[in-house]
Amino acid sequence: MPSRQLSSRRAFLASSAIGLGAVLAGCVEPGGALRMTAVETDEQIATEATRAVDSSREPETASLLEEARDRGEADVEGERVPFRPDRPVKFDGVVYEVSWEVVGERTEAGYVVTATIGTDDVGEPEIAFEELPPIDRSALESLPERIDHFEGGDDRAFGMDVEYYHDEEELEESALVPEPEYEVIDVDGEPVGIRTREDERILSTYRYDLEEIATATAYGAELRERSVVLDSLTGDEREFVEEAVEDGLAVVGRDDEAFIGVGERLLETEPIYEDESTGEWLVEYEGTLYWTELDALRTQELVDRLGDEE
Repeated sequence: MPSRQLSSRRAFLASSAIGLGAVLAGCVEPGGALRMTAVETDEQIATEATRAVDSSREPETASLLEEARDRGEADVEGERVPFRPDRPVKFDGVVYEVSWEVVGERTEAGYVVTATIGTDDVGEPEIAFEELPPIDRSALESLPERIDHFEGGDDRAFGMDVEYYHDEEELEESALVPEPEYEVIDVDGEPVGIRTREDERILSTYRYDLEEIATATAYGAELRERSVVLDSLTGDEREFVEEAVEDGLAVVGRDDEAFIGVGERLLETEPIYEDESTGEWLVEYEGTLYWTELDALRTQELVDRLGDEE
């Protein structure tokens, strides 16, 4: 998807055949972007306007939401918040407001096993990787692939840390923790040094609550009432919007006047969602509705107007 400049909307970078990937990689510094996704039904509007959770794609998150919905709340333990949506969540055809809080904290003891390859003093292998107990093979399952990509040579040594956080009964099955029975293992003919040290981590308990807002269809219908009509555009602004409609995304360089013009038109209406540099609207253009995201990025004229709570 080509970028654009005011002097030649669709010709921007075309002469050198540079696409969006190259632009974002730094060949041309992007100044902003407009993403437009056509929506026809209220259900589609709700899907674009929310954090939609599909049980088949996100089974753990879906299970968490299902428990919170059915039981009134759900607790989950982890080192960090497992699910932190920045907008309402659509789940099983219903839109919810999701909230969470920390209700507990504990320290868990564990171990870290460091596997090192490529050092001169690693020693002779004492056991083959395939002969390790299942718990150790599982923990080090990526090690054979790392070995396959190892090239050796000067200054080519590398180490790999693996955390062991299991209950005592499971750890009794390990040959590497708490005290390693072997200092060197053989992985596909390569000697790998093993070191074990104690470790700990802080686990927090996060309690999730769901508050039903509306069915997805009703929520989409409500947002439909907030749609913005985008019309009376200049030629360059129209061409810019047409590209976003056609390709789904249009990217511009810095100080693009058409991008600024479209952004200012959109910002005449309060965004449905916004942060420091992006705004989202339901836009009607040429009789079709589009869920529209404006990313001001480096266009300061628009950045200054986004995320302003005053």
